[in-house]
Amino acid sequence: MLLVVMILGFSILGFSQNQSELLDLRDCEKSCSSSNYTVESVYLSDSSGTPITNSLLTCTPGTEQTTYISFTYTTSSTSDAHNGRLFADLLVGDSTLFLNYYFGTIPSAKTTADTLTLAAFPLTWTCGEVVTLRNPLLAWTTSASADLSESYICNDYPTAQCQNTVDIVVDAPLAVQFEYSAACPVSGSSEVTFTSTTNGGREAYQYSWTFTNASSSTSSAADPVVQFTSPGTAELTVTDANGTQNTFSSVVDVPVTTSLTGTVTDHTDDENPDGAIDIEMLSTGNYTFSWTGPNGFSSSQQDISNLIAGDYSLLVADEFGCTSTWDFEVLYFGALPITWGKVEALVQSDASTVSLQWSTLMERESSHFEIQRSIGDVANFETLGKVTSKGNSNKLTSYYFDDLLIADYAYQRAYYRICQYNMDGSFEYSQTVAALLPQAPKGKTDWAVYPNPTRGKPLYLNYFGTDLPLKTPLRIEIIGPATSLVVETEWNRVPLLLDQWVQRLPRGLLIVEVRYAATIQRLKLIRE
Repeated sequence: MLLVVMILGFSILGFSQNQSELLDLRDCEKSCSSSNYTVESVYLSDSSGTPITNSLLTCTPGTEQTTYISFTYTTSSTSDAHNGRLFADLLVGDSTLFLNYYFGTIPSAKTTADTLTLAAFPLTWTCGEVVTLRNPLLAWTTSASADLSESYICNDYPTAQCQNTVDIVVDAPLAVQFEYSAACPVSGSSEVTFTSTTNGGREAYQYSWTFTNASSSTSSAADPVVQFTSPGTAELTVTDANGTQNTFSSVVDVPVTTSLTGTVTDHTDDENPDGAIDIEMLSTGNYTFSWTGPNGFSSSQQDISNLIAGDYSLLVADEFGCTSTWDFEVLYFGALPITWGKVEALVQSDASTVSLQWSTLMERESSHFEIQRSIGDVANFETLGKVTSKGNSNKLTSYYFDDLLIADYAYQRAYYRICQYNMDGSFEYSQTVAALLPQAPKGKTDWAVYPNPTRGKPLYLNYFGTDLPLKTPLRIEIIGPATSLVVETEWNRVPLLLDQWVQRLPRGLLIVEVRYAATIQRLKLIRE
C-alpha cells in the first residue's frame, strides 16, 4: 500500500517542522515482509478525489494547473492500521524531494477498494511533467497505543508491519511532445532525429507522424530519423491504450548547405597591398567567418582587404555549428617600372621548364640580374641564378633564363621577379609575373569555352570528355589581369552559361580554370 503526496520543495501543511529530520526507515536495513496493502491506482485528481482525466483527457505541454494526489487501495486485513508513515523520493519533472509523511490511521479496505485524497496538499502541476514515487516504503503498527507522529526508532516498526513497493508513476492526462536534433547537411539534406517525450494517458502508445520538406512524409515509429531538404514542420499524433488522442506540432529548423560567391581583387601595389576578397552569401542564416592567409594572416570579417598575393582559406560556420571551407587566390600584377620592358614566364609544352624572358628599354651602369622565384605566394622568394646585363644601353635588350621544374611543384602557382643590380650595389625589381605549374604535358582538354573569341555572343563552358558523373562539384575560376571570380556549381550535363561572370572582367586574355574530380584544366579565353 502506498500513499502519494505531492510536495515540490515547499513546506508541507500538517507536518511538524522536524519531519525532514526524523529517521528514514529505509536506512534501518529492514527486510520488510508484509504484503498487506495493494495499490490499485495513483492519479492526479481534484480536491474531492475525482481524476482530472475525467474532464481533461489531454493537455497542452507547459500549461499549469492546481491538482491533488489520490490513490485507491485494498487490504488483506479487516483491521485498520495505525501510525502509518510513508517514505519515498518524490520526483516531479527534474525536481526531487525526500518524502517522510505521517498520516496516522489507514482504514481497512478488505472487501471494497478505498480512495484517499491528499486534499490538504495542492500541487501546481505543469502538463508534461512526470510525477514519480521512487523506492517507496510504507510502515505501520497494529496497535494505536503508541503515538509515533513526532518521534520513533527503527524497532518501533517491526519488519512484519512494513512493505516495499516498486516505483509508481502517477497517472496524468495525455501530454504529447517531442524533441529533435538536426545534423549538418550532407549532399543537400540534414538528418533529423526525433525523440518522443510523450507521457500520461495509458500505455502502450500508437504514433502517427507527418513531415513537410522531408524525404518521408509519414512515420509510425516512436523516434523516427528523417532526412530534411530544408526547414519544415513535424506533427505527432499519439493514441493511448484507452483510445485517447492528442497532437503536438513544431517547426523543424535545420542547417542548409552553405552557398557563396567570392570576388577577388588582385594585388597591384608593392608599397601598399591592395588585394581584396568580397564574399556574397547566397544561402540564408547567421554565419561567422574565419580567414587564414600568407604570413600568418587571419581575420573574422566577411570581406577582407589590403591583401598581398597568395592563397587564402575561409572557414564559414553557421548557427548550428556546421562548417565549410572555401579557397581563394589573390594574384599579383605589379606596376611595370619604366626602365623595364616586357617580363614573361612561359611554361614549355613538355611541362619541364618555365622560360623567363625580359627586356630593358635603357640601362645605365648595370651589373647583372638575379632571377628569383616564390611558390604559392609572393612572401618567400629565393634566387635561382644570375645573368650578366648589358651594362649601358639606350636600346631594347632582351634576356632569357630557364627554370627547370620538379614534380613537387605540380599544380601550384610560381611567382617570378628579376632583381637588377647596378655597379654601385643598388638594385631594383621588375614586375612580378606568375605561371601555373602543370603536372604533365598538356594534351587535348575535356572542356571547351565557346565562342572563343567571345565577339559579344553568349559564352558557354561545356564538357566533351567521357564518364563525368552527374552532380560532380565544379569550381570554376575566371582569371583576368587585375581580378578574378570563383564560381561553385555542379555538372548537370548541359553547357554552363558564363556570361554573367565574364562580363565583370575586362576585355582581353582571360584564363578559365576548371577544378573537378581531383583534376584541373585551364583554358585560354579572348573576351572581345
